[in-house]
Amino acid sequence: MELPRKLIVRSLLATALLGSAAWADEMPPASTSAWAIPDPDLYGMDARGSLAWAVGYWGSVFRSGDGGETWKRVPTPTDASLYDVAFGDDENGWAVGAGGTLLRSEDGGRSWESVEVETRDSFDGSLRPLDSPLFGVAAVSANEAWAVGDFGVVLHTRDGRSWDQVVIAEETFADDNIPDRILNAVHFSDPQTGWIAGEFGTLLRTTDGGDTWIGERQIEGAAPDIYLFDVAANGQGWALTGGIGGVALGSTDAGSSWTTLDSGTTAGLFGAAVHGERGILVGDRGVMLVTTDAGRTWRKPDRPRSFNWLRAAAYGGDGFAYVAGEEGLILRSDDGGLSWTWRAGRKPPPKSGVSVPDPGARTKPSRPHSEPQPER
Repeated sequence: MELPRKLIVRSLLATALLGSAAWADEMPPASTSAWAIPDPDLYGMDARGSLAWAVGYWGSVFRSGDGGETWKRVPTPTDASLYDVAFGDDENGWAVGAGGTLLRSEDGGRSWESVEVETRDSFDGSLRPLDSPLFGVAAVSANEAWAVGDFGVVLHTRDGRSWDQVVIAEETFADDNIPDRILNAVHFSDPQTGWIAGEFGTLLRTTDGGDTWIGERQIEGAAPDIYLFDVAANGQGWALTGGIGGVALGSTDAGSSWTTLDSGTTAGLFGAAVHGERGILVGDRGVMLVTTDAGRTWRKPDRPRSFNWLRAAAYGGDGFAYVAGEEGLILRSDDGGLSWTWRAGRKPPPKSGVSVPDPGARTKPSRPHSEPQPER
């Protein structure tokens, strides 16, 4: 009876997330190899120093080498939606996405190659190509990385190319829900300390580089099975996560206990980023919140007015921070997140204008990555 239950959960999530999203009436051309969608929805970001990357719909990857001032689209070998990206150093990184897509770059994101991953079938034990979506990736070093996705998939590589499936025992999750849950995010603050977040309030943590994972945790002020989208931490005990219904949770003891934060919104919070005591939460309806005191207080920053959903956030070097979301929108901050300017995507209207969708625009589905984009 567990499979129907999981399908019901996915159906409810799709309804909650899609809402009144408009569907495109455009059809792909006969040859998609050279098709680049203008202003594609963006789902994942990463940054290091003055380098930054954003990934999204139809295999789209954008790269900046000047602190987010300008962004250039780079070619990829896939048209599958990409949901997250992470770099272990300035040259070596990975992107993950729909249908088990996993890409690797060894030149700072200027070019990408596909990596084939096999997983063991839970019924007969045979190896088969991974075909379930991967939603999160974390780079530990130039060669080591972790990836997570649907049906409880957890992958680990130590050489950057060959990936092993990590099976997490059902009892590790410390709840009564099914083990093949949606895992949306993985984050490592250092080579030993990491987190995994997802469906059913999943907040796994490790302190030994992933050799063991701990699922026991206390959540105060929110349902223990809240759906979580992202997790971030500063490596000094403070961690941050956000989920459906504007729920934001903070931990000051490296993930053993979590307390509800006053987000002031009911919009889903899809992306989180942490740097020192600074933090960013972004979500549906253009919601953006920032903190400079490890989550004790939050404020709305000075930013272009827009109702585009925001899906990802990242900190770079020298005070740079970035967020990305619907219709290719990329905003940049050079003061750690207190103020933001437009840098790419469909340009938001001026502050004096009215921020509503253009009724004459042709838009794609507004679909954050808990439900993958249909491959056309």
